[in-house]
Amino acid sequence: MSILRFDPTTNDWVIFAPSRARRPHELRQGARPDKPTSLGDTTSESVPTCPFCPDNERYTPTEIFSVRDFPQGPWTIRVVPNKFPALRIEEGNDSVEEAHRFFRHRGGCGAHEVIIETPRHDVFLGHQPVEQVELLLQTMQSRFNDLLRDSRFQTIVLFKNHGEAAGTSLQHPHCQLIATPVVPRLMRLKLAVATDYFDMTGHCLYCMLRDEELSTERRVLVSNNDFVAILPYASHSPFETWILPRHHQSSFGDLDGWRFRPLAELLRIVLLKLYVGLENPAFNLTINSVPRGDEDKTYFLWHIEITPRLSTPAGFELGSGMSINTVLPEEAAEFLRDVDVSG
Repeated sequence: MSILRFDPTTNDWVIFAPSRARRPHELRQGARPDKPTSLGDTTSESVPTCPFCPDNERYTPTEIFSVRDFPQGPWTIRVVPNKFPALRIEEGNDSVEEAHRFFRHRGGCGAHEVIIETPRHDVFLGHQPVEQVELLLQTMQSRFNDLLRDSRFQTIVLFKNHGEAAGTSLQHPHCQLIATPVVPRLMRLKLAVATDYFDMTGHCLYCMLRDEELSTERRVLVSNNDFVAILPYASHSPFETWILPRHHQSSFGDLDGWRFRPLAELLRIVLLKLYVGLENPAFNLTINSVPRGDEDKTYFLWHIEITPRLSTPAGFELGSGMSINTVLPEEAAEFLRDVDVSG
């Protein structure tokens, strides 16, 4: 069973999930999984040993949600509980203080789901049809909103790990979702900074940053009428990329249905540019949104962050909390803009 323990030196909770130590690690070649020979090569067949491939559904926990053309037809997207969850929906959520004042813990209540992006075993998200990417985003929002109906959950974190260096344990393309009973410290810090800025200026910090980046254009990678992708001025790691809405919304759960297509189109282009330009790097993708109860507040702008894993934090970064980035974001943006993904 999972448990949360409180760290008084950081005012944050740590999730202890011993069962996660039993996760399979399918990728052993290194940080970068094999890539198709060309952008057009998306041939993929089911793999008998892969629990996420069609006809292997018996190897996963009971299905939570799926996208199908008709009820008993083949699935296009499938959602299942993580077999080795960080948090469990069945766990208790009571706060407990032990005999010593520094040793506090609470039950590991939460949810941990796997969103299987496609029936195809080895087709990178950027190589999937835009319709499939759109369905994936819609599914992610559906699960996000469904779990927020559970009053025990304060934060829903949607993410994708690509490549072993980013934490992938199975090659079959998938995203994940973790619902937590607390708001993690880093998120609390971002929200506090954004709230302070809003209180002082009456404006959303992220909207102002977006507009400044659009006005300078140097770090804009690609944009359309609804979204813009930038490499932020103070990127913490090489080729860090954000996708921000052009219209203000605090919660990903409130994204209008007709905006999924332009988001899917932009996300696909960004992923392809990273894939081609950086030769299929490992990366982490996260969707940043406000916690429960702040959906109608205007101090924050939900957005997607993509962090290629091109370097490993070393002693200084770990000891100080400061980042060392070896690539200026304007140079990274110029490089990626020149990457041809039309083939």
